[in-house]
Amino acid sequence: MGLIPDGMRRWAGANGATLTEAYLRGAEKVTEILVALQRNCVQTVTVYNLSGANLSRHVDELEAVYAASIHFFGTLIPARFDPAVCSVRLHGDRSSLPEHYLEAARGAESAMNGEGFRINVLAAYDARDELRNAHVKARELGCDINDAFDIGDVDLVIRTTPEPLLSGFLPMQCQYAQLLFLTTPLNELEVGQVDDLVADYRRAPQLRGK
Repeated sequence: MGLIPDGMRRWAGANGATLTEAYLRGAEKVTEILVALQRNCVQTVTVYNLSGANLSRHVDELEAVYAASIHFFGTLIPARFDPAVCSVRLHGDRSSLPEHYLEAARGAESAMNGEGFRINVLAAYDARDELRNAHVKARELGCDINDAFDIGDVDLVIRTTPEPLLSGFLPMQCQYAQLLFLTTPLNELEVGQVDDLVADYRRAPQLRGK
């Protein structure tokens, strides 16, 4: 599954909250969603934290995102997931991210090494970079480029705003994904809604172009 958490700036404006408060609440909601997905026997979830283009945003907003992400990596993940079952991996241009963010991400990667539930986090991510890296890896290993991607195919993508955009989220892996664009903001999404979305997906036939 793929998760595109979105709408925190609008939620902050509508609720008289600061960006820091909005993004921290968003990190907690993402964690709740991940817990629900694990309970629903989803094996891998990729969360869109920051695109490469997002890094051009105002420093105040980026610091709010970084603070929430550090809380996510350092506090929320260890508190809610078994390190013997769950793994965490960061994907993207690490050289574009600040050291305090990277330190928290490395801590989560080191601590969480299970094979039952994988959480991929995209940060400073650009699909063109991913494609170039996969091409280089495929040539080095002598394999098909489809086998050189670190993240496999995605079946279902949930974005927590109604705008029908992927915003560069794993385009190769999402070729046959079902796309859901929600009207409920991330910070107001309830776990029961996530359960319902997964159940609806599983009831529908998945033809993948056949």
